[in-house]
Amino acid sequence: MSLNYGTALWPHADDKPVTRKLAYRNLGAMDVTLDLSVSTLDPSGKPAPAGFFALGASKVTVPAGGRAEVDLVADTRIGEADGAYSGYVTATGGGQSVRTAAVAVREAESYDVTIRTLGRDGADAQNFSSTLTGVGGPAAGFGARIDDQPGTHTIRVPKGSYTFNAAVYQDPSNYAAGTDWIAQPKLEVTADTTVVADARTTKPVSLTVPGIDKADYAGTYYEVDTESGRVGNGWVLRGFTGFRTAHMGPAVTDGSLLQTWDAHFLKDATSQYSVAFGGKVKTVATGYTRHVKADELATLKVGLGASVPGKTAYASPYAHLPGAPEGNGFFASQAAPGVRTFYVSTADGATWLTRFSQLGEKDQWGYPAFEGAQEMAAPKRYEAGRTYHETFNTGVFGPLLGKDTGVFRTAPDPATGEQHLVGALPLFADGKGHLGTVPYSSATTTLYRDGVKVAENDDPLSGSKPFTVDGADAEYRLTTSVERPATAAAVSTRIETGFTFRSRQVAATTALPVSTVRFAAPVDLSSRVPQGTQVLVPVTVQGAAAGGNLKSLSVSVSYDDGKTWQLAKVVGGLISVKSPAKDSGVAPPPRSRTGRATCRR
Repeated sequence: MSLNYGTALWPHADDKPVTRKLAYRNLGAMDVTLDLSVSTLDPSGKPAPAGFFALGASKVTVPAGGRAEVDLVADTRIGEADGAYSGYVTATGGGQSVRTAAVAVREAESYDVTIRTLGRDGADAQNFSSTLTGVGGPAAGFGARIDDQPGTHTIRVPKGSYTFNAAVYQDPSNYAAGTDWIAQPKLEVTADTTVVADARTTKPVSLTVPGIDKADYAGTYYEVDTESGRVGNGWVLRGFTGFRTAHMGPAVTDGSLLQTWDAHFLKDATSQYSVAFGGKVKTVATGYTRHVKADELATLKVGLGASVPGKTAYASPYAHLPGAPEGNGFFASQAAPGVRTFYVSTADGATWLTRFSQLGEKDQWGYPAFEGAQEMAAPKRYEAGRTYHETFNTGVFGPLLGKDTGVFRTAPDPATGEQHLVGALPLFADGKGHLGTVPYSSATTTLYRDGVKVAENDDPLSGSKPFTVDGADAEYRLTTSVERPATAAAVSTRIETGFTFRSRQVAATTALPVSTVRFAAPVDLSSRVPQGTQVLVPVTVQGAAAGGNLKSLSVSVSYDDGKTWQLAKVVGGLISVKSPAKDSGVAPPPRSRTGRATCRR
């Protein structure tokens, strides 16, 4: 049994003490006298102030076969801390002891927020969603949402900072039929507050590009600084048709509010517009109009590589605006190998990061198989009126070392003492140095310590399966062999890598001194070169041996699937190889090794 006193609403100076009856029943043949005592705890677990819980008597006699009651009073005027107070009443007598719990809550400073959402006709909206999110002070973490419940709603909320967003739908199954977004990025609740989201205050959004008024994919988003970090709200839509927006509440004048807009427009089967705008603002836009002109755009021609015929692929640039999260991408598949042309905006400091995926045969549900993806290592800035080229998914594929990729040693875990070696780097980065991920048919990674094999797993250096090691200094060699299906690629179907390094216990996660060699062969979109010609291949060292740390570099090339190797002299960062006859390669699949290299530092 327990006694619940509920919640006493703030403020507490005028609270009324609440009395509950604590009843005891005696099933015996003799009267029993019980000695009563109460112990208490405040919200922090310390003893509550005297008198918060008070018994009406220190003793009670329960007659044989009967019951007796005693009052327990909770007085929430007492004390300073807000939160849950607990009390425990102990009754002792007749050789028995009974303990009963009680709880009373002193509400923290709180207020009533009354919310009403109106449609475009000024009447209570029928189809809507209104969301109140606590982001600062005692309100942090609080959330309330009202969906499709016309009328006025009153919510009891903690004092603090909030964001409020409302969406009103003419037809919730079709946003283009009319959708209104009303946003208040900063709402301070320091008293009883009324919030009315009125769709009549919204204005239309119109974002167009040359010759096309309707976007195929579009979005807008705002973000603001709060005690909880950057908090935002936004939309991803099939275009801005029927979409209207409005700011509500005071302007945000501390410079922390930003809003972005992006949209993608299909021009034809192999080209599209991708535009993004935005930056710091004082209010969320009440309507938005921008008609993009051709001279504001850069042209980005993206080569969609595929070394096996009959593939499809898609690519999309993603906008990065200063201080804002990454924007949306929009993909439309086309035959690969091929070229897709993007016309991208250049205003507002926009940079663009392009991603690519290759697709295979469709499954029984009509979904194409994923056969690999690459993306740029960092966004790029493009200038209006200029043309740029990016090529994805062409050879030579291989490991890529850079920021946050490599082989790492972890410090001992504080709880278990375990320490690890782990490889975390893309093995199938394409010939242009784009980060790569591919489905693989087999993978074997092995760790050697002072020449002795100590562990093995099936992780292709993704970082998901570290090796446990001791803290002693030793020479390690980490090798991996990964194969991907020849149905997905006719080049670089197997990657073999080995890193040799010394390591011992470290105080914090440390990148170990490993290196790799990259080959940038001048291949076409099918990863081929004209037969019977001498081809100059740039060779680049990455990692610890790069730059002035490189003592020597030797490169070997095989023309017979790795059976024999020929040294290829490196001159000015280039090697010269002879392209093979038609339908053959420097290292034909399925056991593909385009070349091998050894670097010393």
